[in-house]
Amino acid sequence: MEKVCPVCNGLVAVAENCPRCGRRLVDGGALENYFGPYSPYMDVASFQQGAPDVHCVHLLYCPACGYDVRAAWDLVAI
Repeated sequence: MEKVCPVCNGLVAVAENCPRCGRRLVDGGALENYFGPYSPYMDVASFQQGAPDVHCVHLLYCPACGYDVRAAWDLVAI
């Protein structure tokens, strides 16, 4: 069974509000996407470095006030 991120795969929607201004936070994607120019196209296993990962960390940001936070979602088996 393969484990996938429910947010990356559209199984759940981000429903968090900004603690500063109250507007809806936007999902900026998985943090792995920010590691390098080709990282969004690389296999998730290449970031795990030998240990199976159980979370996918995303950058959430507020387009209104600039607040950002990291949030982790548990991987789910498909």
